[in-house]
Amino acid sequence: MTGIEIFELDLKFRLRVLFLTLLFIMISMKVVYALGWEDKKWVEAGCPSNVFGTWISGDSEVISEKLLTIYQDRIRFLDNHAFEKKYSFKRKDMVEGKQFVEIKLQPVSKEKSIYLKIRPHLVMSGSDIKKKNKSTQNCFVKVFKFDSQKNAKYDKYLNWEIYKLKK
Repeated sequence: MTGIEIFELDLKFRLRVLFLTLLFIMISMKVVYALGWEDKKWVEAGCPSNVFGTWISGDSEVISEKLLTIYQDRIRFLDNHAFEKKYSFKRKDMVEGKQFVEIKLQPVSKEKSIYLKIRPHLVMSGSDIKKKNKSTQNCFVKVFKFDSQKNAKYDKYLNWEIYKLKK
């Protein structure tokens, strides 16, 4: 065998290994979509079809929980130090999609206005994962805060937090 034949065999071998590696990576990757308000899992767990209600951040057994209460025209954030922030919004300006609800909030006091995107999650409580009992499923939402609607469009959020529906 000449040096050129060895080089060609080596190149073919490397290309096959590269192709098989890429194929394996593509097969092993799973596409994950965000849960939507009308998804089967969300609805079957008894979760609401909208964002209205009282939501609790963190672990519900912990005293340091934060509350998020969403009414038809206003939102109230209450943190673990009893510090309350109130915002209002116009229901007609609320953008309700299949995966996100977007709300531009106007402060009731002197704070800056903020923009929220809220999307659903569905998480089972840790101790009951094996049972898969619907009564043990909790409804979670992820709340993204933005300083403007423009930043929300490009997902440049200030912060985010997970809230569980208070039952």
